[in-house]
Formats: sequence, C-alpha cells, structure tokens
Amino acid sequence: MSLDLQVYTNSLSDDLIPKIVKRLNDFDMVVEIHSAFSFNTQSGFLPFKFILTNPRFDVLKGKQLVSGFELFIDDFNLKSKKAELNPPPSKGLFQKLFGKKTSETLFAPLEFEEQLKNCTKEVTFVWHAGDSFELRFSALVSAVLTELTKGVCCYPADEIWYNTDTIVEDAYRDVQEFEGALTEKSLQYHEFQQWN
Repeated sequence: MSLDLQVYTNSLSDDLIPKIVKRLNDFDMVVEIHSAFSFNTQSGFLPFKFILTNPRFDVLKGKQLVSGFELFIDDFNLKSKKAELNPPPSKGLFQKLFGKKTSETLFAPLEFEEQLKNCTKEVTFVWHAGDSFELRFSALVSAVLTELTKGVCCYPADEIWYNTDTIVEDAYRDVQEFEGALTEKSLQYHEFQQWN
C-alpha cells in the first residue's frame, strides 16, 4: 500500500535543504539527509538517517535508523491542469442550439486556486506502509516544505487541501497518532548501515 501527498510551490532550491533538516529536528529526532540530495536531480527514494530522542519503545533507544519516501518533482501549470479537466465542448450544430453550458471543474477549492496560479512545481511524496517511519518523513517534510515556500499541500486520494498556517503542527499530530497506535510487535524499522 502506498499513499501520496503533493506540494505545489513556486520556489524549489537546494537552499531549502538545511532549513528542512533544522525544522525536522524540532520533532523528537536528530536527522541527517543524504549529502547527495538535490531538488535538481532527485527522483525516487530519498533516505534520512535519524535517531529518535524520546522513543516510545526501548528497542529504538540510541539506534541510528534510516527511513524516507519516494520523491518526484514535476513542472506545474494551473491553467494547463484546468484545461485537462475542462475540455472544450463539441461544436456540432445540435450542441450549439441546445447544448447546456457546463460549469467549470475546479482543480482545487477556490481558496487554494488563487495560490496555485503562482506555483510552477509539483512535488509528490510517496510513502509505503512497509516502514513505520515513512509517514513521519513524508508528512513532516511535505508540511515543512509547504511552510517554507508558502506553497499548497494536498492529499489527492481524498481531495484534502491543508491549511498552510497550521500544516506542520497538524502533520506532527497525525504522525504522533499513527506512531502511538503502533505496538512493539507491529513496529517495522531499518537500522542505518551506511550511505549508498
């Protein structure tokens, strides 16, 4: 099973990487991102080395762990996306005489479409259920990226668009709720060996 989060932003530069790591360290962990990571070249799995500073389970105390998510970056243009959702009506005589005008299908709720007009990048975060900490990283990194770039974040499977003002706190609450439901028996994690 995998789930996606999407962030739409106008700015995406490697200057954000140390800011993202610094912000992640606010959430009961010490984080390191792979040194070769760049928004300019990334496609696929993005690993993070981390130590939980206050783990719920003794088995995790002091352990260097690795987790991450798949990250994909594409160009984005709201006008093009809306054109895909709203193809021009057929121009036959019958349609011209009797055709109903259809209302425009929105790409996002109106309050987000105004922000999306300025966005040029779509960043997709994909996490899998095979690791107990992938949600932690995909949710927090997508939220922090949204916060730092004043972007827009959504969970497309359920068409949920997140409030940018509280997105990081909301993401951390969701992470805590998910991880709080884990038992030591259901815990799935990977110990860090070395960077590849």
